[in-house]
Amino acid sequence: MAYAMTCSCGHTMSVEAASRDEGVTKMKAMMTEAALAQHIKDYHKPGEPTPTLAQAHAQIEQNLREA
Repeated sequence: MAYAMTCSCGHTMSVEAASRDEGVTKMKAMMTEAALAQHIKDYHKPGEPTPTLAQAHAQIEQNLREA
């Protein structure tokens, strides 16, 4: 199954997983400090508040849905 979430910037990220819990785990593993920094650089406007990694992981837990 595919699970996805849309960031506040409008970028949609997705992952393949057998369950939502597995999807959350996989997405959080993909969203490292380096990946978060790259995402902010690529998709967010300069000067926008940057979430911490813990905040990004909380958003994944809250917003990941079956696609």
